Amino acid sequence: MQPSHLLYILSVVLLSSCVSASQETRADTSAIKNIGADTASIVPTSDTLRPQAGYYPPECYKAISDIVLSSSFESDGTKKENIKVRIDREEKSKLFIQLFSSEKDHESTIGWLRLDKANEKLEDITIDPDKPNLLTYDKTLISALRQHCP
Repeated sequence: MQPSHLLYILSVVLLSSCVSASQETRADTSAIKNIGADTASIVPTSDTLRPQAGYYPPECYKAISDIVLSSSFESDGTKKENIKVRIDREEKSKLFIQLFSSEKDHESTIGWLRLDKANEKLEDITIDPDKPNLLTYDKTLISALRQHCP
């Protein structure tokens, strides 16, 4: 057999193996696409992952922080000055607020509050949302809250 024939045969074998490998890759990719189509109803859309309460300006968070700092809320081991607030959601005139402490490499939830803007009530719902602990706070701060939190 001549070397040119051998080179030709090796080229054909190499090309055919590349084509078959390419077809297998396409088949694998289409299988993945089909799996994605079958589970599309299970995977949440980006709309589902948005915060329920929407955007709040920094002044709103400042007003809530001031209310929490002036309140009778007590935490085991965390100074009030180190407590941060996050609005979890809003239902009608009630804001559900997560209280947390942020350390160097982690954050810890300290408690949960429900702030009723309409009735000017601040409740600790950490232990039982159905039986909240009514907290006292400086009620003069509610005007800043109404001004900055829609």
